Amino acid sequence: MSISVARPMAWRRALALGLFILAPISILRAQTPAETARSARFVAAFQNPDGGFAGSPGGKSSLGSTSSAIRILKTVGGSIPDVLKCLEYLSSCHDKKSGGFAPTPGGTPDVRTTATGLMAVAEMKLATDDIVQGAIRYFSENVKTFEDIRIAVAGLEAVGKTSPDFARWTKQVKDDRNPDGRYGKGGGIARSTGSAVVALLRMGVPVENRDVVVGAIKAGQKADGGWGKDDGVPSDLETTYRVMRCFSMLKEQPNLISLRSYLQSHRQSDGGYGPTSGATAELGSTYFVTTVLRWVALLDHQQPLIETAGFQPLFNGKDLTGWEGETSLWSVRNGIIVGKSPGIKQNQFLATEASYHNFVLKLSFRLVDGVGNSGVQFRSKRVPGTEMSGYQADIGENYWGCLYDESRRNKVLVPASEKALEAVAKSGWNHYVIRAVGDQITLTLNGINSVTYREENSEIERDGKIAVQIHSGGPLEVEFKDVYIQTLPDPDASAALSPGFQSAVVKTPTGEKRYAFSLPPGFDPKKTYPAVLFLHGSGERGTDGKLPTQAGLGTAIAAHPENYPFVGIFPQAEKTWSADSDDAKNALLALEDVITKVKIDPKRIILTGLSMGGRGAWEVGAASPGKFSCVVPICAMGRLETVDALKAYPVWALCGDADRDLTVINNRQMVQGLQKAGNQAKLTEYRGVGHNSWDRAYTDLSLIEWMLSQTRK
Repeated sequence: MSISVARPMAWRRALALGLFILAPISILRAQTPAETARSARFVAAFQNPDGGFAGSPGGKSSLGSTSSAIRILKTVGGSIPDVLKCLEYLSSCHDKKSGGFAPTPGGTPDVRTTATGLMAVAEMKLATDDIVQGAIRYFSENVKTFEDIRIAVAGLEAVGKTSPDFARWTKQVKDDRNPDGRYGKGGGIARSTGSAVVALLRMGVPVENRDVVVGAIKAGQKADGGWGKDDGVPSDLETTYRVMRCFSMLKEQPNLISLRSYLQSHRQSDGGYGPTSGATAELGSTYFVTTVLRWVALLDHQQPLIETAGFQPLFNGKDLTGWEGETSLWSVRNGIIVGKSPGIKQNQFLATEASYHNFVLKLSFRLVDGVGNSGVQFRSKRVPGTEMSGYQADIGENYWGCLYDESRRNKVLVPASEKALEAVAKSGWNHYVIRAVGDQITLTLNGINSVTYREENSEIERDGKIAVQIHSGGPLEVEFKDVYIQTLPDPDASAALSPGFQSAVVKTPTGEKRYAFSLPPGFDPKKTYPAVLFLHGSGERGTDGKLPTQAGLGTAIAAHPENYPFVGIFPQAEKTWSADSDDAKNALLALEDVITKVKIDPKRIILTGLSMGGRGAWEVGAASPGKFSCVVPICAMGRLETVDALKAYPVWALCGDADRDLTVINNRQMVQGLQKAGNQAKLTEYRGVGHNSWDRAYTDLSLIEWMLSQTRK
């Protein structure tokens, strides 16, 4: 494996960035999950009963504030409390006659609000052709000034459309350009240049005199880390936002350390951001800061949002509790595990004290200056000396993304895929997701599949420690952060009726079928418990009886069993959960089989499922009137013709709004149909979440509490 070579001292690089010594250490990394969650709660509280959002607590709703809130909640990983009312509010601000959007329902449209309206309807999957074409017509008739052009092209970009006026607008923007390619004058050059370049880029016009442009906006960064409208005035968030939009589109970096310091100075304890340091947090300022922080993270090759739902931290961000290794080489700095070597003769590892069997592990890592070699051990054990033996997700030149067998077979088991290698930031942050289940191992590098491997040697260990490596050789520094694990259940066929996951067999007309069930902590066979019948997705089909516990509800229970005081039932489909299928009938037989073993409250039997199983929840619920206490479909389409059959059930549908448009819109239609039929059905859409909305859903304790509170009449 590759050997490190000498590199500059870390402090010299830091000084070269400027203002390093003045910046608090806590701002050198992206926001923590706890910080973004607090911001999400702050913004969600601004929604009013009319469905719109206000700019300040207790204020009136406006389309501008609503559009900002929608986008903030996506950036920070939140959800709109009442999404259906929000959709109604957006629609009520649209003026069909002019094609524009008004700030409030029944108001007068204007260019800026029409652009922000387009952004909002694009985010919410409401951008019909009639709305978009009407806005294009409105812009053509009303855009006059540069500020009109700037915001209009932003709105059109959001819906993926151009305008026949682009040529005219381009000329108007270019007519204000200075001979050297910059815009504006004096201390306003950075703001004017950034704003104009972004407008041109959005119209597909390439940047001229790029070096001059980048130099101009970099030169405008003030000592406090932000940008202002002119010389002699403080930095302001709106100007900083405009300039950073340009940096983001050009993929250029200003001084990110001092910029983070400036942004952090606006944060308040409630999770929002004020217009100035110490000022009361408001929605507009929160939009500027959270958006800029996202761009900063991306420019720094960091993940702008760490998804932790369903995962547990392996590293507490403070010290090496739970880990063991040579502390002269391993330390914690700025919430990051740092491995720093002066040059060593043997590999060194920092390992977890605990061992893990089936799991999904994710973490971010960086080889400082791109120098040296490292790796992530898993299913590994200590061997005499300093080595570890087991699988390694490799890190370093010629080994990026590979699956290596460390101190065992001593070879690359599978090289990285070409697509994964193309996405490597050799001196920046990268991200691994490692999935190990039974004999199957997959490595995902920066969101791209790097390795898929099946272990054919049954003698190879299927569990062990997780560790990070400093490779032997010359000086190097490697960093690891955001280390999270999702442990996957492994039902035990031999267990008695005791807390945990157990494997069972039920006799059906199509033969014996394996399934699993879980019993809560402190299980007492004399007590009566509610039950949850869980229908898995298509990826867990089979006959082993274990896979259904390893995605969704089962992993949530495994992480925090104390939060799930019910009996979980996990049948397994071979083909489908269609209500008339053998698989669905066998699932109900598994439920009945558990009822023969455990005292189940017949009035509190909950039906839920994800993806294919979510569709099964819609279908089986409709086909089984009176059997369940409530139905909870996740990321799945239902049939509108079944609404009448479902209306007697309490229903809570959940999905990610970045899932397929068909799924998102169908969920809205199903819930709207149920509400019109007199049902108090609920809908949750997780902003920016794709198909995997089940981790968010099943770790949401308000959902679990609601499920358990429903009683069959």
